[in-house]
Amino acid sequence: MLTVATAAVIAAVFSACNDTGGQNSQQTPDTPVYSNEVQVVVLLGQSNAEGHTWSQYLPRTVGEEKAGEYAKGYDNVFISYACTIAENTSNGEFVPVKLGQGHTVNQFGPEIGIAEKIAELDPEKPVYIIKYAYGATSLTSNWRSPSSKNTGSLYLSAVDYILGQCAKLEEMDLYPEIKAICWMQGEDDSSSNSYNAYEELERNFVADLRYDLSYYKPADAEIGFIDAGISDCPAWTQYRVINAAKAKLASEDENHIYIDTIEEGLKYNGEPAGAPDIYHFDSASEVKLGHLFARELIANFLETD
Repeated sequence: MLTVATAAVIAAVFSACNDTGGQNSQQTPDTPVYSNEVQVVVLLGQSNAEGHTWSQYLPRTVGEEKAGEYAKGYDNVFISYACTIAENTSNGEFVPVKLGQGHTVNQFGPEIGIAEKIAELDPEKPVYIIKYAYGATSLTSNWRSPSSKNTGSLYLSAVDYILGQCAKLEEMDLYPEIKAICWMQGEDDSSSNSYNAYEELERNFVADLRYDLSYYKPADAEIGFIDAGISDCPAWTQYRVINAAKAKLASEDENHIYIDTIEEGLKYNGEPAGAPDIYHFDSASEVKLGHLFARELIANFLETD
């Protein structure tokens, strides 16, 4: 399942682990030992993961003080992000989570809500988010994983990006463990003719991601998968089928968590007033999406002691 580029990244990691001047001469390539383990959360998906929600609405929806907090950011939650590949990116660096890390520098994604809640945990234990998201993309095509054949280019580039950023953390003398993947996707598939294939495609996608990222899995656990349902926007004609597939997969796997965004009350029809962008969550709901991801991360996958 590994691509040539992915294999090269892993080979480089193995080489770095062995080239320690004898310091870790007893370790083998598949059992790296680092003194400073860090927790990594991966954020993937299309536009509601990327962040097409405008920061300018936050003072009205969450208040001036909270909007100011988001703008300032969180110095114990870091993110490396690539939105629509190169439209808005941290250029391969890990930077503190703050507003402006969405589709454009004037937009934000669920990383804000995730960071807000995680920052309340131990301030001495930073958490690292790797976000790779692209609007208007499908699991049928772009994110299609190797087990489904005809692997999508976005799947391949996402895996390479994640592995490359984990290797970068190792260059910083940190040992990354990917605790969970947060997935906000399915809108494009719901309005296509292939919506009935979503369950099998996502089952393969989750298994393939866990395999391709397994070098960085926790030693005693599986990589979690937190699966956000899509909205009931009129454009997503088969949203019930997509969300039912997500819920079914979660019922079969204790490490797969489904979030019902409709039941949780996330809205998409309020901004901008008079001509709402119904394809994307409103500002308060985009923050709440992050809170929901964080709730499941903290309850099920992150070490909080």
